[in-house]
Amino acid sequence: MKRDVNTRNIKTIMNLAGKFLTIILVATAAALAAGCTAADRSSANGANGAAPNTDAGVAEVRPAAGTTPAGGAPSAFRAELKTEPSEVRAGQPAALVISIKDVKRGGNVRDLAIVHEKPMHLLIVSNDLNEFYHVHPEPQEDSTYRVSHTFPAGGAYKLYADFTPPGAEQVVERLNLTVAGDTRPAVALVADESGTKTVDGLRVTMKPDKSLRAGEELMLDFAVADAGTGKPVTDLQPYLGALAHFVLISADGTDFLHAHPMEKTKMTDARGNGAHEATPHSHGAKTARGGDKNTLQASASEVSAHTSFPRPGLYKIWAQFQRGGRVSTVPFVVRVAAAATDAEATARAADGDSSPPVSADGIKVTVSAKGYEPARLEVKKGQPVKIMFYRPDAGNCGGEVVFPKLGIRKKLPVGKTTVVEVMPKESGEFAFTCGMGMLRGALVVSQ
Repeated sequence: MKRDVNTRNIKTIMNLAGKFLTIILVATAAALAAGCTAADRSSANGANGAAPNTDAGVAEVRPAAGTTPAGGAPSAFRAELKTEPSEVRAGQPAALVISIKDVKRGGNVRDLAIVHEKPMHLLIVSNDLNEFYHVHPEPQEDSTYRVSHTFPAGGAYKLYADFTPPGAEQVVERLNLTVAGDTRPAVALVADESGTKTVDGLRVTMKPDKSLRAGEELMLDFAVADAGTGKPVTDLQPYLGALAHFVLISADGTDFLHAHPMEKTKMTDARGNGAHEATPHSHGAKTARGGDKNTLQASASEVSAHTSFPRPGLYKIWAQFQRGGRVSTVPFVVRVAAAATDAEATARAADGDSSPPVSADGIKVTVSAKGYEPARLEVKKGQPVKIMFYRPDAGNCGGEVVFPKLGIRKKLPVGKTTVVEVMPKESGEFAFTCGMGMLRGALVVSQ
């Protein structure tokens, strides 16, 4: 009898312990679920290929398709986004917290390079590209970057994080965020009929130096005048280290270009004659050329953007200027035509000539949206080298190759092989880039 009582007591204790353990596990799971942000849940979706989470307030940790560093190769760094609160609502301030992860080594990346006076540029646009915000997350003690932002309306937004890790190339990652609250009607993207816009008392005229075609490098010239007097402004102020900033995004949000600002300058000689040309803004306002006879003087009313549109279609351009301490954002919408040589490249491929022949003593380099393949060329000192660049399509900014230290610059037409001959007289590493400096490679010369 005592043995039966003891058995029943043991069973009762075990049942109670099991129920207590179940309660603890359920409560723990609920606490963990509540503590996870929507961004964390989205990261799991990204890992298994599930569709993006579209719940209100959700911030997707994984970058959207097509996100690459400036050079076109897969990035060794990844941006992760969390928000505080986890549900972002229209009209209410929210903290955007971005962590830069080192994919290979793990952990957060500290001390991002300072580019245009900031470690990170965050460009926020609505899905219809009607809203645009250029903000700058600041570094925190926990190695994250934080900025507060208030979204005026609910709906889908894209966030482009532009940063440069120490010792690495520039990276641009696209993150998606869905904001809760009332949405506004979408605004259709339509190409502008006029190249002149008036914003905040500035009358800005944009004029390309050639027809807009995919894959072709060009200059977008911006003339800035006072809207009241019509006269060119003389008091533009540096904004983030330059007289202007330019951002270009394709209609579908896939292509993002942070264009290089160039100051429009005027070359004058002793007689007062001159011609305009564009020079990088980092050269400063005055640069001497040719001794005392020629002096380069900056014109504060004219700024240019050196860029290339990777694909045909609609693009929106935001030009930012500062005057009187106020930053003005001037939007333009343009339509980019297909590359003039695309038909020729297609015909060549149809004839079986898509891969041009390479001589036995040449090194073939393919130029595409992925960059230079191969990007590292190893040669011997004192031996002549033929580098045969082949650009199969116009979906990239590689319309020109530049060897700065060797003084070589050559155009790379689509569908053709361009030979660059080099006689390396010194050992070392000689960089080569596209004309915009976004695609990068290296010629490594050994003894």
